[in-house]
Amino acid sequence: MECSVTKENILEPTMSAEKVTGKNHTLPVLSCILLSVKGDTLTLTATNLEVGVKYSVQVSDTKDGSVAVSGTVLAHVISSLPSGTKIKLSVDGGHLVVHSSEGESRLALQDVEEFPALPQVSDGTSVTLPVKELRDAITSVVYCASSSTIKPELSSVFIHPEGATLTTAATDSFRLAERKIPLKNNTETDPFLVPAKSTTDLLRVLEAASGEIELTVSQHQLSLSHNDVYLTLRLVSGTFPDYTQIIPKDYEAEATILVYDLERALRKASAFRDQFNQSTLTISPKKKKLVLHTQNDTVGETTDTIPAALSGDELTISFNQKYLQDSLHSISTDSITLQFAGQAQPAVVRPVGDTSFLYLVMPMNR
Repeated sequence: MECSVTKENILEPTMSAEKVTGKNHTLPVLSCILLSVKGDTLTLTATNLEVGVKYSVQVSDTKDGSVAVSGTVLAHVISSLPSGTKIKLSVDGGHLVVHSSEGESRLALQDVEEFPALPQVSDGTSVTLPVKELRDAITSVVYCASSSTIKPELSSVFIHPEGATLTTAATDSFRLAERKIPLKNNTETDPFLVPAKSTTDLLRVLEAASGEIELTVSQHQLSLSHNDVYLTLRLVSGTFPDYTQIIPKDYEAEATILVYDLERALRKASAFRDQFNQSTLTISPKKKKLVLHTQNDTVGETTDTIPAALSGDELTISFNQKYLQDSLHSISTDSITLQFAGQAQPAVVRPVGDTSFLYLVMPMNR
């Protein structure tokens, strides 16, 4: 294997591929990037068995062949070279030689035959989605996915392009976020579940893309190709909870608040939160007061009156302060509406004037 390439052309693919490499002690080759030259194209392939990615780079002075080298070491060597450096890659015995005007590095080779092939989704359903909308829809909800793997469907992001709407959702059973985005063209495909830990790699590809992107979805696998990138990831088997059943239909109290005012009060309260992150909201429509109280027996306590337009009954209810604060990152409007279904019922956060996002949070009873 042999080729020449500039640092600028190979740096980003190398850094991105390295992030996908696995740390598997029983299969050390997963920590490698597979470099393959065919014609005037160099492909960089990496996988951790959950996610696989392949980047294609145009090169010159080529000789066909494949090698597997440590992704971490290769990324370190390439990134340390000055801008504009021309790099020559070649094989000498059991090493990949990275040669430039700055010097020469020799990277030990791993057995190419042990490197697993990336899955090709050939029997799936294809759907074309706008890149920005898909990226925003995933980002808006993924933080609500569970960090536990006991219930895989809860540690995933639900994605369902249906008709003229793209719906994404995630929940850890204590809170839930849903984003609905209109599509220009009608689509029909079954919903699928992307592991939350795999969305980082998916979003990395979407960040570098624009326009529209085609996804191919099978029962167990998702793949996409865009420009010089191919990505495949394993989907979660199982059924996402029918969360529409827990969204309240009626509310006892409602508060409309400026996002800035609530975020400021929650940020202040975070210094006083206890091990449960508990903060208590008191809604008093007759007194026209919305009060946030947070107490920690060791640190102290803080109370803030938040300007709000209130309606309904008086209510005192506690929530995980961090969960309320997290919801604000997905909201682009100036104001939100907090709707309370009752003492032991979930509250719903909605942006004022934006029906595309909904956030539900369960109360704390302690």
